[in-house]
Amino acid sequence: SFPTRRSSDLATPSYLPGPIKAGVWRLVMGFPNVRAIIGLPGRGLPPTHYTVGIRLHRRDVRLAESAFLTAPVRAEAGWYRGDFHSHTAHSDGSCESRRGRRVPCPGFQTLLAADREQLDFIAVTDHNTHAHFNGLRELQAYFDNLLILPGMEMTTFGGHANILGISSWPAFLEPSADAARIAAVFAEARQRGGLVAINHPGLPSNEDCMGCGWSGQGGWGDVDAIEVVNGGSLLRFGSAEGPFSALEYWQKLLDRGLRLTAIAGSDSHDPLAARSQQVPVGRPRTVVFANELSPRAIFEGVRSGRAFVDVEGTATRHIDLRVVVGGRQFAMGSSMPAMPAGSNYKVIAEARDVSAQRIVITVGDAREARLTRTAVLDGSEVEIALKSTGCERWVRADVRDSAGNLVLISNPVYLDFDIKLQPRCKRSVGSE
Repeated sequence: SFPTRRSSDLATPSYLPGPIKAGVWRLVMGFPNVRAIIGLPGRGLPPTHYTVGIRLHRRDVRLAESAFLTAPVRAEAGWYRGDFHSHTAHSDGSCESRRGRRVPCPGFQTLLAADREQLDFIAVTDHNTHAHFNGLRELQAYFDNLLILPGMEMTTFGGHANILGISSWPAFLEPSADAARIAAVFAEARQRGGLVAINHPGLPSNEDCMGCGWSGQGGWGDVDAIEVVNGGSLLRFGSAEGPFSALEYWQKLLDRGLRLTAIAGSDSHDPLAARSQQVPVGRPRTVVFANELSPRAIFEGVRSGRAFVDVEGTATRHIDLRVVVGGRQFAMGSSMPAMPAGSNYKVIAEARDVSAQRIVITVGDAREARLTRTAVLDGSEVEIALKSTGCERWVRADVRDSAGNLVLISNPVYLDFDIKLQPRCKRSVGSE
């Protein structure tokens, strides 16, 4: 079940990864003895033929495989639940040893926790390293019900970002790297098939958490997603809407016309800790619609915006929405034509498995003005009729439980708005 390749970063167990040096290489194949069948003179075993294939790729060419297995974990399309952010002994993950000492926590404990939570996928994103990849590759063969995504958290003084799905670090990056250098790393990662996500951008950057907040450097054009709910913030403030929430940060980017998919990550640093000390792996979690359970399909699902955040990390909660205008329907993550002012349209939202659900529809526009409508879910879906201002850029939905807590966060339906055609929709301060 291991991919048949060796590189400077990965190798099949019992082999060591390393560079392929120029020169003459010889292939050695070992076989057991093959003898003639005793008692049947002259009738030995027929000759056996072997074919050896060697495939070479340039480093800058995107490989067909981008993970630790050659086939998807599951081949069917569906909604897959997972965690895009976790840490192990290869950076600052720690846990209690068998004797109760605090030690760097081995990666298999994170995978066991993901398995207990019945996740479909888990990204292990240690800081500024890919040293954990070869161990994860070995573990993937055992955890064959769980998709393990290779990941690295790029940590700089200007912010943190996850680079997922590529088998090595794009380039060495100094913590004080400038915006142009960070943008180049993002661009290279995406060219190689990776997914780029900004982590916990609403956090402050100070001695408590150096560089944790995102200062906006780097190329937004090569960013795929943004972590709107982070497990560490969730633990500290008890809500996805605490003082350092990334929700408003994200929505302001949507107002500017950026299309960044909202995701979540536990940011687990101790998969064995009590819940009073550490949000468990998979809580919060991201739910992605993908054509199969493979890295490429999960990343395509994220980029398509067909995903939502389950703040409490449940196994069944669900939210979806669509916008209906002029007899046409547009699903979450899709794009629809801009609407003339005065147009009538409907937002239809559905949710499951939340007690006393209240669905909040939010419409954002180029002026950074927000329209919200709240409805109580009586059945499986609600329908809200609205009238266009002509400035809309996105429409999305949230779900709150009976206590008013935010528990589900949808991604938007986007509108193909052009500020040049609607100058009256410019923000009061600044312009596009």
